[in-house]
Amino acid sequence: MNQQNEGRDQDHGWSDPAEAGLLKQTFGAMADGVDPASPTGPAAAMTAMSRRVRRRRTAKLGGLGGGALALAGALVLGAGQLAPSQPSELLPGESSPASDFRLQDGYQPPWLDWSDLTCGMPVTDLETTAPGWSVTSSGDIYGRTADLEDPAATSWGMASTLEKGQGSLDVAPVLVWSRDGVVLDLGPNVFETPGEQSEPLLGGGPGAVAAAGASASTCSPTSTDLDPVYEATLPEGDYEVRVVAFPEVALGTRATAVSEPVPVRVDADGAHSPGAAPGDSTIAFPEPAEGQVSRFELDRTTDWVTAEMTQRGYSSDTPMRVIGQCEGPDPEAVLPIELVQPSTAKVVGTTQISCDGNEAGADLTGLDGGGEVIDIRLPSVPDGVTRLWVSLEPATPIGGDGGPECSSTGFEPKYVPGNSVTGSTSATAGSIVIAAMDCDIEALVALVKESRTESLDGGGTPEQVFALPEPDAGRYRELAAVLTDTRAVIVDEGSADATVVWPRVAADEFRDSNEAWAEVVAAGLLTAEEADAQRAGGYQGVRVGMNMAGDWLSYSVGD
Repeated sequence: MNQQNEGRDQDHGWSDPAEAGLLKQTFGAMADGVDPASPTGPAAAMTAMSRRVRRRRTAKLGGLGGGALALAGALVLGAGQLAPSQPSELLPGESSPASDFRLQDGYQPPWLDWSDLTCGMPVTDLETTAPGWSVTSSGDIYGRTADLEDPAATSWGMASTLEKGQGSLDVAPVLVWSRDGVVLDLGPNVFETPGEQSEPLLGGGPGAVAAAGASASTCSPTSTDLDPVYEATLPEGDYEVRVVAFPEVALGTRATAVSEPVPVRVDADGAHSPGAAPGDSTIAFPEPAEGQVSRFELDRTTDWVTAEMTQRGYSSDTPMRVIGQCEGPDPEAVLPIELVQPSTAKVVGTTQISCDGNEAGADLTGLDGGGEVIDIRLPSVPDGVTRLWVSLEPATPIGGDGGPECSSTGFEPKYVPGNSVTGSTSATAGSIVIAAMDCDIEALVALVKESRTESLDGGGTPEQVFALPEPDAGRYRELAAVLTDTRAVIVDEGSADATVVWPRVAADEFRDSNEAWAEVVAAGLLTAEEADAQRAGGYQGVRVGMNMAGDWLSYSVGD
């Protein structure tokens, strides 16, 4: 193998108000009757939206008794219509779908054109040709996931040790995957970033070097142009993985050093190395903290080890802490932790925790991450550890454990605003309700400003009207209830000034309707006594108005 080397709408309530209007557009599309299974329809957006939902305050949403989640699901699914399950979002007990992987037999990634390595080659031809060099895999496979935007991307790593021979090594070793004696992935292009070898994120011992695995197979290109595209991941199953290094044995000449194979299993949860005897653990992995920068999880309680380091945010001037749990047979054993700046491989912070099963951590002073992502590295894991997690997160929790509380906490809507006159009004109503149920003042303020709402209760600014804690007893709940538990009516229909008003009893057309009055009582907007007292003069409770385009025109209490 020796060769010469050559919408203007915003998504309010589930994601940051500044993000694109995925949720609102989905509501509107479903209400307008768009086919949920179409390639550009709402179903295609569900995967991205669900990832954003998971990143949002999960504890808060769980505390809503399922109301916000159920409402969002119903809104997205439309008026009684279920969207199909998405391939990358599996339900408990389901198998993952077939991969798009298609082996291109004989294909050679352009960075390996100096070699005899090709996709589909027999593993018996994958051998060491570099004089004096040898390489050994020396740790469990681990995932390195960048969950910074949709979709998240996971690459693979594994500790390896090298015995040096003739020449030098200036690029990382790679992970080469095979099954049934055939090479299915030749690893990523490490020649783009030559330099000093980096240490693995998980174990390996002194002198260990990180071997790099691609996020998608380089044997199933989507495009084979000068800049090929690789998007297909390997399907689920059992594989052999080899570490392959590319030392430069003479000026301009590279060769290969190939390790013995190790078994790796791929399933819906990632890639796994075989474990020793499974053990029990009292540790439960907590939900990610708001503002978390990175997190490492290791689970050795089953026959197959799961290890993953996830980047969720960027370093900043915010005071940070490292917190985690580690459990093993020796409560006095210590887990060393390093924080690494990936671009420079510089260690920017160190600490440790005991493997006694108790949550522990330390505040960090002067953490200089340069505004970049930060990797968590565990240089060595004590023998017998069954489960651990480590998190780099703000020293002061953002928003408390479950986010803000308000009058809508625990509110369970009776209906879905999915048929609210037009698709646009459905979309706006759905966004308002989700924001109100999530006690999200930022999202409500953003919606008001986006619609240029002209009339707010009391004439205050949106920040004043929706301030938390609430100046009134139940403003957030009333806002959610009026849009989900009462029916709307079009006022001045057919004219340029046509508006949609909730509840319908506020319009002259339904002023004498017993059913409409009963609706606002059942919604908790008025007591029966208040409703009886207001019949003569007209409804004096909370009301919401929109134009036919879905712009939020007014929110008021009173006539």
